[in-house]
Amino acid sequence: MASINPFLGPNSGDKAWVDQISKTLKKQLAVTIDTPPVSIFEIPKILKEENLEAYVPQRIGLGPNHHFQPELYQKMEQNKLTSMKRVLKPHQFQNYEDQVVEKIREIIPIIRACYDLYLDIDDETMAWLFAIDGLFLIDQLGAYSDHQFPIDAKDFIMLENQVPLIVLKEIKTTLSGGINVKAQEDYWESKFGFFCKAHSPFLLYEEKMDFSRVNHLLDYMYHSIVNNETLISTEVYFTNPGSGPSEKDIKQELLDIFIQIIGLIPLTKPFLQIAESFKKNLSDSTKKEATVEEIKVPSVSKLHNIAGVKFRLSPKNGGIRNVKFILEKERFCYLPLICVNMDSEVILRNLIAYEKLMANNSFTSGFSLELTEYVDFMCGIIDNAKDVKLLRDEKIIMGDLGDEEIVKLFNGIGRSHGNMKMGSELRRTVRQLNEVYENTPRIWVQRMAEKQLRGSVNIITFIISISGTLICIREVYMKVYGSNPPHIMLVHFVKTILSRSLLHRFPRLSLHFPAAILSVSPSLLDSRSSQHGNMEIGKSKGARWGEGSQLHNKSD
Repeated sequence: MASINPFLGPNSGDKAWVDQISKTLKKQLAVTIDTPPVSIFEIPKILKEENLEAYVPQRIGLGPNHHFQPELYQKMEQNKLTSMKRVLKPHQFQNYEDQVVEKIREIIPIIRACYDLYLDIDDETMAWLFAIDGLFLIDQLGAYSDHQFPIDAKDFIMLENQVPLIVLKEIKTTLSGGINVKAQEDYWESKFGFFCKAHSPFLLYEEKMDFSRVNHLLDYMYHSIVNNETLISTEVYFTNPGSGPSEKDIKQELLDIFIQIIGLIPLTKPFLQIAESFKKNLSDSTKKEATVEEIKVPSVSKLHNIAGVKFRLSPKNGGIRNVKFILEKERFCYLPLICVNMDSEVILRNLIAYEKLMANNSFTSGFSLELTEYVDFMCGIIDNAKDVKLLRDEKIIMGDLGDEEIVKLFNGIGRSHGNMKMGSELRRTVRQLNEVYENTPRIWVQRMAEKQLRGSVNIITFIISISGTLICIREVYMKVYGSNPPHIMLVHFVKTILSRSLLHRFPRLSLHFPAAILSVSPSLLDSRSSQHGNMEIGKSKGARWGEGSQLHNKSD
C-alpha cells in the first residue's frame, strides 16, 4: 500500500504514536453515522502472482492505495485537477476548500473504516486526496453516461482502486446545496447503472438498488449481477487445504509395512531413504488431489456429443442463478448470457476477489460464493475452442474475444477454496449433468475398464517396485560378503569338519558315499584325507579288477 509516511510501528514508549491512536479513536467514537463494513481490500499476493495487471491500475490511481504511486501520479494528477474544474461551478471555486475538503474531513473516521488496512495518513492529506479523487470519479462517470466519452473501465473497477460511495455522496450533497435522498438515489442509479450495464459480463438486476447498502462501484456491479434472481442465500465456510479426515491409501499402507521390513535388514539405509522419498511423493500427490476445490463436470462438447445434452440460452434475461438442467424427452441445459471482451478478465477477477474477501470477513454477512461457483462451472465446461463454438452458436457466449482467447480466459482464472454448506442450484445441476454423462453406455463401459486396468496397474507397479528393491538389497549384500556370506561359510565349515571326521574314522565309508555328498565342496577336504580316500578306492578297484581277471582265466 502506498502512503506518504510509511507506518513502521511504534518504539517502546513512543508517545507520538499513543497520541495519534488516541486522537483517531476519539474521532471515530464521535461519529454518529453508521460505520459501513470493510469493503476495500488489499488483493492477496497469491492472486497478484497469477496476473498482476488484473489487480493493479495501469493508468488511474484512486484512493490511498494507488493515488501516490509515482507513475500514476505523474500521468493523471493534472487530469484530475482539470476534472475538478469541470465539476465545480464558478462560484464554488473560491470556497472549494471550505465546502468540499472540510466536509470530507469530518467523515475521515468513517472512510478509514472502509479499508482492511490501517491508513497511516493524516486527516488533512486524506481529506484532500478523497476530494480530488471523488470529484474526478464524478466527472468521469458523468461524461461517460451523458456524452459517451471513453472511460478506462479496468482501472475504475479494480478492488484496490475503489472510492467509498460515502465520499461521493458527501461531495454531491455539498455541491447541490442540500440533501434530497430520492434525487441522490436516482443520480447514482443512472451513473453506476450505465457504467455497469456497459461493462458487466452478465445481465444485471432490473430493480433499483438500495444505495444505503452500496459500498462502491464494484460493490454495485457485484450485487446487480448476483441478485438478478432472488434465491435463498447460502452460507459459506472456508477450509484449509488438506484439512479434514481422509482414508489412508492402500498403497501407502503397503509402503509403510515395506519400509518397516527394510529397516530390520542391515546395510539397507540407501534403499530406506529411496522408499521414504517415494512415500513422501505419494503422500504429496494424494494431498494435492484431495485439496483441489473445483466443480468437476464434463465439457460442453462431451455432454453434447456423448450424453446428447443440448445447450440453450436461459429465457427472460436470466442471470448467473438461471443455470438449469431439464430432462424430459430431450436433455436441455439452460445457461445465462455472458458477454466477454478485452476488459472481461480484469472485471471477473476483481468481482471474484471481492466476493471471496467479503465472504471471508467475519464482520459481514449475506455473501455467498455464487459468482465464484458460476465461474468455476464455466471453467469446467470449457476445455477447448469446440466448447466455445457450441455455446456461441446458441448465443450463450457473445463478445469480441476469439474462441481461443475465451478458452484461455476461463482456464486462467484460479479455482475457489470455499465450500457451500447447503446445496446450491448450480451444484444440483452439476450433479445431474454428471449422472447423465456417467450413465451413458459408452462412458459406463469405459469407466469399468479403467477401474479394472487401474487396479491391475497398481498391483503390478507395487510388485515390480518390491522386486526391484529386493534385487538391489541382494546385490549390496553380495558385494559386502562376497559369494560366501557368513551363514553359508558356517555351513561349509561344519560339513567339512564332519567329512574329515567320518573319513578318518571310517575310511571305507567313501566306498558307499562319494566325497561330493559328504562335503559341499570337495576342494575344502584335507589333502591327506583325499589321498587316503583315493588309495582306498584304488585298492578296491584293483581287487575287483583282479577278481575279474581270475574269473576270466577260469572261464578260459
